[in-house]
Amino acid sequence: MEIIKISTLIDITNSRSRRTNSSDNKEGNQQKNWQTLLQCIGLRCNITYENDPSNDLVDLKNLSFGSKFKGKQRVWTFVFRPDRSDSYKLDDNRVGLLVNDLNLVPVIQNLDETINISKSAFITLDPENQNTVVEMLKD
Repeated sequence: MEIIKISTLIDITNSRSRRTNSSDNKEGNQQKNWQTLLQCIGLRCNITYENDPSNDLVDLKNLSFGSKFKGKQRVWTFVFRPDRSDSYKLDDNRVGLLVNDLNLVPVIQNLDETINISKSAFITLDPENQNTVVEMLKD
């Protein structure tokens, strides 16, 4: 069974906030980012997961984020299982389609991120600005 991990510097907290009309509602905006991520993941398959995204301050030194991001930063991590094998396979990359699907999808910034975001989007394909990493943990 495949297990996939997404690590991002974008706030994807599952705040469970209800719909509001206020654009400055932090919890509502966190929820919107979380729902956006889930919708992108769900384009190609259904998923199951046991835990909401977690976040920790992490030294980015040995991680695969863009070269622009250094030091200790807040990283949100989400682990899930697709309902079918190879749902995101592109050539030899087992998560290549998901990496493509997420790249440049708009997000709401200035929530609990510790980075300065130049583009309000999940960025998965830019060596300098990559703020989201997708990896296969288990096959």
